Order: sequence, then C-alpha cells, then structure tokens
Amino acid sequence: MENIENIIANECSLDLKSVIVALELFSEGSTVPFIARYRKEKTGGLNEEQLREILEKKEYLDTLLSRKKTVLATLEKLGIKDESLYLAIDKTTSLVELEDLYRPYKPKKMTRAKKAIDAGLQPLADYLLTDETGTIDEEAKKYINEKYPTSESCIQGAMDIIAESLSDAIKVRTFIRNDILKHGIIKTDTTEKDVEKIYDNYKDYQRKLSLLKPYNILAIERGCKEEKLERTLLLNDDLYINFIYRSLKESKVYDDIYFNIAKDAYKRLVLPSLTNEVFSYLFEEASNSSIKEFKITLKEILLTPPLRNKRVLGFDPGFMHGCKIAIVDEKGDVLKVGIINNPFMNENSKRKAKEELLKYIKSEKVDVIAIGNGTASRESEHLIKEMIKEYNLTTKELIVSESGASIYSVTKIAKEEFPEYEPNIRSAISIARRLQDSLAELVKIPPESIGVGQYQHDIDEKKLKNALKDTVVDVVNYVGVNLNSASEALLSYISGINNKVAHSIVEYRKKNGIFHSRDELLNVPYLGEKCFENCTGFLRIPESEELLDNTSLHPENYLIAHKILNKYSLDEKDDLSKLKELSENDKEILCSQLNISLFSLNEIINELIKPTRDPREEMQMMQVSEELNDIKDLKVGAVYEGTIRNITQFGFFVDLGIEINGLVYIKDISSTRVTDPHDYGKIGDIIKVKVISVDLERKRISLSMKGVK
Repeated sequence: MENIENIIANECSLDLKSVIVALELFSEGSTVPFIARYRKEKTGGLNEEQLREILEKKEYLDTLLSRKKTVLATLEKLGIKDESLYLAIDKTTSLVELEDLYRPYKPKKMTRAKKAIDAGLQPLADYLLTDETGTIDEEAKKYINEKYPTSESCIQGAMDIIAESLSDAIKVRTFIRNDILKHGIIKTDTTEKDVEKIYDNYKDYQRKLSLLKPYNILAIERGCKEEKLERTLLLNDDLYINFIYRSLKESKVYDDIYFNIAKDAYKRLVLPSLTNEVFSYLFEEASNSSIKEFKITLKEILLTPPLRNKRVLGFDPGFMHGCKIAIVDEKGDVLKVGIINNPFMNENSKRKAKEELLKYIKSEKVDVIAIGNGTASRESEHLIKEMIKEYNLTTKELIVSESGASIYSVTKIAKEEFPEYEPNIRSAISIARRLQDSLAELVKIPPESIGVGQYQHDIDEKKLKNALKDTVVDVVNYVGVNLNSASEALLSYISGINNKVAHSIVEYRKKNGIFHSRDELLNVPYLGEKCFENCTGFLRIPESEELLDNTSLHPENYLIAHKILNKYSLDEKDDLSKLKELSENDKEILCSQLNISLFSLNEIINELIKPTRDPREEMQMMQVSEELNDIKDLKVGAVYEGTIRNITQFGFFVDLGIEINGLVYIKDISSTRVTDPHDYGKIGDIIKVKVISVDLERKRISLSMKGVK
C-alpha cells in the first residue's frame, strides 16, 4: 500500500503538501481549531472540516493496516502461497475489499462445505470442476465414507464445497453487491403491531435502493426493529444466478449440476450474506448523513444571536407543579427565584399570578421574559401578554426552546453552579440564560440532548457524541470566550483545554481573582506551553492592559502587530479599519520590513480590524398570533408567523407558539426544487407559513412556504 499521506490526499481531494503538514502538526499536539485559525499558511488554508477528514481517514487507514497484519499472519499460518492474493491485500485501501479477499481463507464455523472438506471430498470437488468425461458417479464411489455413505451424497458434498467457494469469490460478491445497490428495490409493509399507524407512509411501499433518502432508511430500520415494519428486497435473481453460473467452466456433461451449484450458492449463501451487508451499508451511510445534518443544525442553534444587556426572567411553565421563575441580571447572575402556583385554575388564580409576576418584574426591572416552549407554554404566554397589556409594561416576552433544560438541571455542572436550588428552578435559570447567550448555556448540556436532527436514537451513540462535540468545539472557538467569566463547561471546549485544565482555570480564578493578561495563563496548574499555544488565541481578556489580549490575534504575532500599528501611528483604541486602505505596494514594503509573507500580513491585519466583534447577529423577536392557543385553533389556509426550531433532510419544524411544531415538508419550502432545506433557512429564523392540513388525531401540522409573503 502506498504511503498514508498519498492515500489521504487522493481520497480527500486535498493537496499532498497540505496533508503532510497537517499530520505533522497533529503529531506535535496541535488541535484542529488552532491549525485552522493560526496555521492557515502552512496548511494551504485547510478548514476544520478538512482537518477532521484527514484525522478520520488516518484513523481508518491505521485500522486497515492493523487488520492487514492480522489477516497476513493468519494466511501465513495457513500456508497460503498465492502471491497475487498478497499483492491485492497490500494494494487495497478498503476494509470491505480486504474482508472480501480474506473471506475464502477465513476460519469458518461448521458449514456444509467444511463438513465435506473434513470428510475428504475436496479432490472430488476439483474433479467435478475439471472432468470432461462425465464419470463423476464412478469417481464419487471412491469417496464413500461413514458421513457420506452414497455416491449421490458425496457428489452433493462436492457441490457444497464449490458453492461456498463461489459465494466467497470477490468477483461474484462485488458484482452482486454493486448491482443490488444500483438496481435493487426495497419493499416494506406494516405489521399488526403498528396500531398507531406511525409507519403508514411505508405501508405497501416500494422504492429503488439508490433513490432512498437517508431518513427513509432510518425510518425503515427503526420500524423493523420495533417489529412494526417488514422489509424484503426485490432483486433480479436470474441475473445473479447466471453470473455465478457463467463464472464456472463451461461443461457439456455437467451443465445441469453447475447451474444447480450456482443457484444454491446464490440463494443459500450469497443472498442472505449480501442482504445483511447492503442493509448495514445503507444504514451506515444514512447515519453518516444524519450526523452531518445534526452538526449543521446544532451549529445554527449554538450561533443563535445573543440578547445583550437585558435582565431576563426565565419562566418555566407548568400545570401541576406551578410555573418556576428565575431572574438573571445582564451578566446572567441570579437575582431572584420563585414559583407561581396554580396560575391557570380560574380567573382568580390568574389575577393573583399576574400580580405576583408584576412584583417580580418591577422589583428586578425585568426587560424580557423568556417562556419555555413545553407544557403550558401557550397558556403562560397569554397570561403574560395580558399582564403586560393591563399594566402597560415595556417588558417583552419571547418563547424559548427548553430542550435539554430539565437534563441540565440534574447534571453535576448544575448542582455545582446552583447547589442551593431545586432542579426545577435550575431549569428556569437555564431558560433565562439561553436567551441571553445560547452558546454559553447550551454547552452545559450534552449536545445530543439539545433536541435537533432526526432519528438520533437509531444512530451509533459514540459516533454521534463525538461528531456533535466537534461541532461545539468549532463554534466555541469561532466565537471565542471571555476568560474571566466563562464557565468551566464553556472553557472545556476551547482548543487544547480538557476538563482538568478547565477546572484548574476556574479554581485559579476563584483563588487569585480575574486574569489580567494571557501570559498569566502559564501560572495555571496543568496548563503547559503547548496547551497555552493551542488555547490562548481563543480566550479574551477585556481587563488586560494589553488590548490585543481582547482580540483573536495570537500572542505569537503581537510584536509584528505592534510594529504595524507604530508604523502608521495607530493605537489599539483607534479605528483600525484604516488598515483596509493599505495599497498592495504598502503591504509589499511591510512584508519586506517585517520579514513575513503577504498571507501572514493580511491575516494579522484582518484580526486587528475586527478585534472584539462577536460573529453572531442580534436576536429577532417573533410575533405570535393571539388567536392561537392550541392545535385546534389553526385554520387551514391561514398564514402565521413561526420560528424554525429544527431542520432535517425532509424539511423545517416550525414553532407557531403552540405546544406542537408544524412541518414544512421539503416539497413545500419553495416552488422550485429543493435539495437542501438549509439553503432556505436556519435555526431561529422567523418565517411566514400557510397551514395546509391539521391532523388532530395524530397531532400533525402540515405547513407550506410556497407563495407566502
């Protein structure tokens, strides 16, 4: 096999030099965010996705090499001398192909073929494949034994040996596998167990495998596991049997026997094996696609614009146990908590609830009320709207996704943050804070619990967690964090910082007060020089005397940055956008004087121009129709405003301000053909939709964006 760098470059369509440099940087302990941001010139501008692709491909190839060693050791032990086999194993870059090559020699459990071989029938099988005299019956008599007492049973044993050999042939398996994936048709139907008619879409359903969408595959897989769906493959059996038959030597005397061998090889051995392989392959591909969808959607949620400089009242609605309240100041610190009991029982209880809520708002000067979108959210919103109107308040209200808030409330992080509060109060705090800064708050929740994506419980849990964690890492480092206010959870996602170092930073901060420079990080226990190099550019220190400490500029470039500023008599406090006006000639002179490349100069200037800007936008406020309280209030044909809460491959889930989200199916997003819903909206976008249909029994709302303005 050629070297790993070449394989990665070819299979990932990347420049070989870039791949080599990236692998060297990884081996030195550099992280993906650090390399993507501060080693662009060395890698030729590789981004986070490309760098992770390199890591994943290297891990795959390392696994392949390890498996090759095991296979080769087994073949040598078996005394296999086939040089063409060894050459093919050496050349392959595919685990599937490796297993196909190894399959004929792989130690098997007791099969019909192995039983025949153990009984000494291999020579008879060889005779059957080469004889042209038609004397197989006479020849078979020589092999009669206790386990094969007749010539007919001996011939059948020889046929079993040949059938298994054919079923293991890489040419046979490759052709049939590829043809099934290209032309095979899946047929599904519901079972009697699907009493809730969840899988009605897959009743008497047929479709080519090549046309299946990832969500189709995952839905079918789930339905079969739940025994609510049955699936079969409709295949061109005759084509595959004839292909196997033609791979045998033509024989006038044994034509019928050969055809029966081919038929047996296909139906008994090849078909069951490849059916499982095909379904496994489709599921893995669908899972990978779904994970990619999860990552995109999670990124959009984490980049939800913050609500700055506002005091927020987190309102966690409830019927049985009342509505939980938590008020946080502009920095997210808790000012007051409480519970409003039984606010929806009658008019008297509503009036008392309004009066109690009014006291909270006035005493703590609340700017915005964040209402969790779970049970009783619509009733809570109406109560709050009425109160604001009755008392002529300037306070605003906003529905906020509470996905994961209850999970956060019982985590170790929540207990350490708020040991004095019950879990239900912690949920209200989380709802308030995620409106102020969703990124800072949501990093405390396992990313798979945030409530995005599709079929997450059907996907490999470890693979999903790792992929989503990478997304959180990318977003956190893209935005950057304030070193003096970031939580331990947020810090743990910063490049180079693990949980132990994050805890150490917070403990150092508690003991010594706020950080006054990035260099002070080197005093933190367990934070070494390599960790410092990886993390420092992503940490902001507004209180530092070195103003560059509050930028995304890396300390390794401070000296050059100061020289640039001094040359043009600029200070960090000045309007540095003037640097945009530098001509190409000016830049060439600077590069020569500073002994740096034009690429590096432009990178430094870009960081100076946008020193502390948060890349997230300002938050929008949705106007919910006051006519809506429940799914029953929706009118078919009516247009409403809603917020995109989740995006899947088949469309948008839209929050209309009622407990159930509606679905804009992909075909109803636009009048033109839509291949990727993400091209037409992102999480948090406020859109106008028209109601197509309402299924009260199944609680499903179908929406459309076509022609809606």
